Amino acid sequence: MSNRKLLWLGFIGTIFSLICDLLLGWLVYPQANNQMIAMLASCADLSYIRLGLSALFGGIGIPMQYFGFKAIANIIKDSNNPKAKSLSKLVNAGAISTATMGASVHILCVALMVIMKLECAYGFDPTLATNILEAIPESALQFALWGILPVSLIMMLPYYIGAVAMFIAIIKRYTYLPKWLCIFNPILAGALCNTVGMIIPNTAFANGLSMANMALGGMIPFVAIMIYSKVKNLKK
Repeated sequence: MSNRKLLWLGFIGTIFSLICDLLLGWLVYPQANNQMIAMLASCADLSYIRLGLSALFGGIGIPMQYFGFKAIANIIKDSNNPKAKSLSKLVNAGAISTATMGASVHILCVALMVIMKLECAYGFDPTLATNILEAIPESALQFALWGILPVSLIMMLPYYIGAVAMFIAIIKRYTYLPKWLCIFNPILAGALCNTVGMIIPNTAFANGLSMANMALGGMIPFVAIMIYSKVKNLKK
């Protein structure tokens, strides 16, 4: 399969991923001590339909992002520079991590939100908390520590290492891509989404943007490379 087709599949995956994140984040958060506590408190306002659909779209879309990152790994591997081969393997490892563990992390996070919603229904109020630990009930805290955190670390470490390897490969010109394309990187795109989401007032758009940082982190480099390849008429 050509890299262009792989990028398209990855892009479709980011569309599904974006939908799953907006289902969770597209709402105005309750007033709280900080944004993280406000996000936890917002679980009470999420319907079970939104939570279920988010799990469904995330379960489909996040693994599909593998194809886009695989295409980038292939582009780096095609270089004659021996250093590029190692960087390609790191990007590929991040792609595999996304495919095998990404959906699990998302579904576990949705499960945590369900627990938070249930606890709020029984009287727990995260908005009264002064710190993040106080904002999480004991049942949800144990699930997060022993269920979500280990799986997230296993998934995220290769993902971020792969993103750094992608940045290095492009800025060092180990690919046919120009140096300036290095700014279209999952880490930088995700950081931008979080920063903008924090600057903008508490709106559905701002909160949805922050929640969708990883979906957009994949979408932005996939689209940038597809557009550049189309403009340059690179049939690869």
